[in-house]
Amino acid sequence: MLPRALTRLVDPGVPEPVDPAALRRVAWMALVLDAVLVSGNIATRFALGPKGDAAVYEVFLAWNLPGHAVMLAALVTLLRSSCELPAVRGRLLIVLAAWAWTVAPSSWMIGGIATTMNLGFATILVGGVRLYLGGRLGAWTFLSATTFDALFGVLRVAGALPDRSPLPEAYLMDDAGRAAAVVLWRAVVIGGAFTMAAYAANRYRTSEHELRTLNGELEDRVATQVAQLVRTRRLRRYLAPQLVDELLAADEDPAAQRDRRPITVFFCDLRGFTGLVERLPPEDLATVINRYFDEVTQIAFRHGGTVDKFIGDAVMIVFGAPRATGEADQARRCVAMAREIQRRLGELHDELAALGAGSLAIRIGIGSGVATVGTFGAAHRADYTAVGVPVNRAARLEPLAPPGGILIDGRTRALLGDADGVEEFGELSLKGFTHPEPVFRVHPDGDGAGADTGAGG
Repeated sequence: MLPRALTRLVDPGVPEPVDPAALRRVAWMALVLDAVLVSGNIATRFALGPKGDAAVYEVFLAWNLPGHAVMLAALVTLLRSSCELPAVRGRLLIVLAAWAWTVAPSSWMIGGIATTMNLGFATILVGGVRLYLGGRLGAWTFLSATTFDALFGVLRVAGALPDRSPLPEAYLMDDAGRAAAVVLWRAVVIGGAFTMAAYAANRYRTSEHELRTLNGELEDRVATQVAQLVRTRRLRRYLAPQLVDELLAADEDPAAQRDRRPITVFFCDLRGFTGLVERLPPEDLATVINRYFDEVTQIAFRHGGTVDKFIGDAVMIVFGAPRATGEADQARRCVAMAREIQRRLGELHDELAALGAGSLAIRIGIGSGVATVGTFGAAHRADYTAVGVPVNRAARLEPLAPPGGILIDGRTRALLGDADGVEEFGELSLKGFTHPEPVFRVHPDGDGAGADTGAGG
């Protein structure tokens, strides 16, 4: 437990980031403060008075000023850098060691009040470095301060330093036992400051790390929810609302998969659309087309269809993807939707005619069968759609339908069973198909082909 506790004084086990801007501000303050201290130390040489000893003070300056010079040079190079901690760690080690060097001579060569002041200064600096610059730099500062304090204490007791203070009546430690006790006492005081700062830093850094982690998780959740909202908004443009809710609740995105399945496909377009484009102003044309698309989309949603795409004035709607409801049910829903679309367009005749659309009529083609459904497209642009025989057959039937008419293929007719309002239209040769296809016509005013038109599930 003890080794682990000592280790945590230096390394709390979580990141201890240092803001480069804050480090730059501290470096500037240290540079200014050190320049003031150097000026003060030099000025004191000329303010000693008759009772002071200038020769002894000059010895002190000889020990003290080199440390300040190294510290100032290191600070200047640090300020000219990016102040990113990994890049300037070496320069910071030099600055902190030079600071420790500058403090020790005054404690052992000046004595008196300077000893107490330097101890307070060392305590504050060691604690501050540990708190704001991290455990390793804090430990380096503590070791530098205590090492140089002990070194100058040995030099003082050994007689390598002057035996008197340059200040009158200032006391200097010259007894080895007492000097060792003072060094140990100062190490304990500074070590206590380091320990308290480490405890506070660990609590702060741990809380900061936990908060940063929570913020990261929150940002991820927000990004996920925003993406979900975007996806929901996109889906609601093409799918019935109840189907959107079901897809969003699914564990996997059906649109991310590809498979072959039975579907029923609907195509419709407006008769005379080219003439409409040439005749109407852009604003009126947009109003007519958007009104038409809005009605078709709302009816498709009520019957549980997926609006696959708009192509000019044409609309493609799919039943059975992404949610399958059974092959026969899909065909009945699609035919019921087609009938309602034809009836609704008749009801909108006067409204659209007032916009200059004239007498609009739509042609509808419907095909059923097995197709491949999923996401298709390029790397930067893809759509969820269906490809296969029923899609091609419905697309070929639509232009062959009479205005206001609905044509279905043989497979759709078989799935409708004994529904009323369906009659043979004949066998037609469709482009891309080898043999003539049996085609049937659905009367818009039939009985709905026996469909349950709710989108339910």
